[in-house]
Amino acid sequence: MSRILIIDDDVSIVELLGDVLAREGHAVETAGDAGEGMRKARACNPDLIILDYHMPGMTGAHLYESLRRNRATGRTPILFMSGEASADDILKEIADPEGASYLAKPVHLQDFRRAVRQLLGT
Repeated sequence: MSRILIIDDDVSIVELLGDVLAREGHAVETAGDAGEGMRKARACNPDLIILDYHMPGMTGAHLYESLRRNRATGRTPILFMSGEASADDILKEIADPEGASYLAKPVHLQDFRRAVRQLLGT
């Protein structure tokens, strides 16, 4: 069982993805903004972080950089999700894209499950 942290301010997305992941046997933590996401990432030491790009207070790219500087999450795979920014837009904003992946919203659940399995190495 993997620990997965979902950081997204859209409650319906969090509930949907959380349910999908829980049904597949993962332990799911959630956060609705960047500050809460950073606190939970430090506390739960997730195996994967699913990160919305557009959130109140801080973009996902800025949070990504903070997560990469943190010892506990510096190597954790991160799956960006966005309905507005493209993968190219996001990659231009981050210094080191290694360990980062991207899915466009609205997400197709089959693609989501495949991306999660790939990032977890299962």
